[in-house]
Amino acid sequence: MKLSKKSKTIYLSSAKRRRSKVTPKGLGLGIVGAGIILGVAFGFLPNAYQVSVGGEVIGVVSKKEYIDTALQTVEKQLETKYKTDVEIEGLDDLKRVHAKKKDMIDPNNLPTYLRENMDVTIKFQKLIVDGEEVAVIESPATLKELEDELKEVYFKDKEVNAKFTNDVKLEEVYTTEDKLVDMETLVDLCKKRQRKEVTYTVQQGDSLWGIASKFNLTVDDLIGSNEGLTTNLKIGQEIKANVRVPVLGMEIVKEEPKEESKEEVKETP
Repeated sequence: MKLSKKSKTIYLSSAKRRRSKVTPKGLGLGIVGAGIILGVAFGFLPNAYQVSVGGEVIGVVSKKEYIDTALQTVEKQLETKYKTDVEIEGLDDLKRVHAKKKDMIDPNNLPTYLRENMDVTIKFQKLIVDGEEVAVIESPATLKELEDELKEVYFKDKEVNAKFTNDVKLEEVYTTEDKLVDMETLVDLCKKRQRKEVTYTVQQGDSLWGIASKFNLTVDDLIGSNEGLTTNLKIGQEIKANVRVPVLGMEIVKEEPKEESKEEVKETP
């Protein structure tokens, strides 16, 4: 019997795999897509500085230099206006953020934003009368101006030789601009009358009626405030008087009489 050889069959794919080709159109779409992705990414990158005071955001600016310039501007404005020292505090650390151009603060308006929101204090003077604070004034020159204004109020003459009747002191204080008292208000505060007990020491030539008149009181007022007081006064005797006096009073300074120089008289021969 004749044996036949078995044939081996090989099957081939009827469709050959083709290599993909990149067309110009596809390349263009890819570039556009990549551009969009990059554009979106760059659109969220920080492009501004967030300005905040005490944790409260007051706005954003495009450049850090704008903030430094604005702070210098505020300081210079106040130093020029009041001719004194200025301290500015409260600005938080700057934070990089993304912001739209329309939402950024105009650099020209930034000094106003900072002045309204930051802790800006100025070196002024506290006016202290008899140990009590009366007001915050601009400078020692303001006290001299107040002196002239009170002379006009009390004596109708700014040129009169007068002095304060109270113990007046000035103390430096750093405070805000809104605490400063204008001259009209200051004069009103100082001339306001308050009740006060004073002690008067009897001097040569005094009378009970004269002392009462000095304090705009009656003799009965003085007798009512001083048990056992009579019209028989002694030099050095102390008399109490309940009077209404201005917060800051003034009195005329009595000038000591000038001693006339004695000229030597020459005898004529």
